[in-house]
This record gives sequence, structure tokens and C-alpha cells, in this order.
Amino acid sequence: MTSIRDSQPIPAARRSAAEPTAGRDATDWRGFLRLARLRFLLYNVLPVGLAVAVSVHQGHPLDLTWYAVAQLFAWTVHVMTHYCNEYFDLEADRANVYFTPWTGGSRALVDGSVAPVVSLGTSFVLLGASTLMVAVMPSWQARVLATAAVVLAWFYTAPPLRLNYRGAGEVTVAAILNGLWPVVAAVLQAGAVPVLLLVVLAPTAVLQVARMMVMNLGDRRSDEMVGKRTLPVIVGYRPAVRLIVGAQVLAYALLTALALLGWLPWPVWAAMAATAPLSAWLVRQLRGGAMRDLDPGRMTPVVFWASNHVSLIVAAAMLGVLLDAARRSADAGALAVLGAVLAGYGALFAHRLWLARRLPR
Repeated sequence: MTSIRDSQPIPAARRSAAEPTAGRDATDWRGFLRLARLRFLLYNVLPVGLAVAVSVHQGHPLDLTWYAVAQLFAWTVHVMTHYCNEYFDLEADRANVYFTPWTGGSRALVDGSVAPVVSLGTSFVLLGASTLMVAVMPSWQARVLATAAVVLAWFYTAPPLRLNYRGAGEVTVAAILNGLWPVVAAVLQAGAVPVLLLVVLAPTAVLQVARMMVMNLGDRRSDEMVGKRTLPVIVGYRPAVRLIVGAQVLAYALLTALALLGWLPWPVWAAMAATAPLSAWLVRQLRGGAMRDLDPGRMTPVVFWASNHVSLIVAAAMLGVLLDAARRSADAGALAVLGAVLAGYGALFAHRLWLARRLPR
């Protein structure tokens, strides 16, 4: 795997953990957009699309209106979480001098491009927008599940729960991204949650927990300094690496067991299992100490591919579901729409890789 960088990870000058962020009378719009961390929004096209694909696979008609609502809801909650996290994680981000383009926050509050209160205020606006979207959902099941997603996302770093400061952040991310978002989309489409969706999501949720542990490995020193107790801080570096490695084995073993039990169609298994070489590469990097010394140059490709490993296995799952649905003669129009969504993701992901390879190393 090649080194992936969106920007130089270490600036010429850094703020110390104790230095306050300089105040500004006007917000820099580029910094404001950096706070949104829009690159991460590409991922949540996949779990929402997967849920809709499973619904079509199970014989439910495609409802484009509720598909759009589910996608907009996921994006709104995701961006809300970013603005909220940037505010409540500011102390940890100031302490972090080992950040990469994928860890350590956007740096927009740290470098003074945006006043912290702007980030907090924006998160409240997006919280209100998310709440309004929950209110218009057509069933109490959808509203309850969507409310759970908003609450967990807000309290991921916000007090009093501060889940990512109490060893629950990794599981919380998996519960939202690989649980509640697709489940809400399925309920909006089908009025219920197909068992197949839960079966497909289970291995991806395991990998999502591992992915977040990888990200938090890169932040572990600054997190410990400010009392942010992520799982790598709690268990230590070596046990955390062992847990991440074990999660790779567990995810693909679970995937295969579900197929052998007849709960997962073999075309879906084959597509998802095709991502296993990337898992093996991550294991080699971690066991080789890529995250040990907190060297941004070595960490950047690892955190990039750990993050995109989850994206790619969910994309593979969606592809497998669409292929199996086509084999079962599902609605061709619905399959074409969902196939276009998946192709769009693939094109954007390929463009991201192309841009990254052009950056100086």
C-alpha cells in the first residue's frame, strides 16, 4: 500500500497543550469547512445504500423519497458530530503533535482559523436539524432508532456522558455507522429490519470497532495527557494491537460462519471475503510497529487503509446483495439506481486515491 496524505501532517510550528487558541473577530470559511471534515461523509453513502439494497433484495419496493431522507439524516448527524467533537476535543487536539490527515481533528480550532464557539453553535444548529428530521419520520420505530443515533452521536464527546472519554467511543461509532444508520434506512424503506441486514452488518461492526482503535492508537499519548480514556489508553499499546489483530480474524470467521449456516448468501460472502487481503496488510503493519512510535509518516497509510477497509467491505456487501438480488429477479429499476450509487462511490474513492498519489511524499 502506498502512503496516503491529504496534506503535510506536521506543520512547521505547533501549539503547546497549554497554549490557548487565538481569538478572531471573523471566521475563516476554509477553516469552517475543514471542521466539517467532509471527506468522511463519503463513507455513510454505503451503510444507507446497503440497507436499501437489502430491502429491495427482500422484495420491498424502492422508495426514493425515504431513501433521500435516510441519506440526508445520516449526513446531517455525521457533520453535527464533527462540529461537536471539534469543540469538546479541543484540549486533546491541542496536545496532539503526532496528528495525521486522518487523526487529531481538523486543526481548524487549534490553529485559530475558527473560534470554538462557532463550532459549538454550528453543532447545535445541526442538532436541531437532525431532530426535525426525526420528527417527520413516519413510524415510531424509525423515530426511536433515529433518536438513539442522534443521542449517541452527540454524547460521543459532549458532557455529561463523553462516551469516547470513558472507553465506549469505539463501540459507539460502530453502533451508529454500522448499526443505527442502516437500520433507520431499512425501517424507512421496509417498515422493519430484515434479518439479512443484521447478518451482513455484524462482521462490519467488528471491523469498525477495530478501525476506531487504530485511529485512537495514533492519538493515545495526547489522549492520555488530557484524561481521554479510549480503549488503547485503557489497555495499553500492545494489548490494543492484539485486540485489533484478533478483530480481523473474528470478523472474517464470523462472516464465513454466517454463510455456512445459510444466513448469508454466498455471493455476498464472496464479495466481502475479497477484502481480506487488506485486513492481512493491516495486521502486518501493526505487528511491524507502524503505530508504535507515533511517526506520522508511518501512521498515515495505516489509519487511511484501516478507515477505508471498513468502507470497502460495506461496499463489497452492497455489491454482493445487488448481485444476489439480480439473480433473484428483483426490480431492475431499483437495482439500477442502487448500482449507480455504488458506482458513484467507487469513482469518488478512485479519485481520492489518484489525488493522494499525486501529493509529494
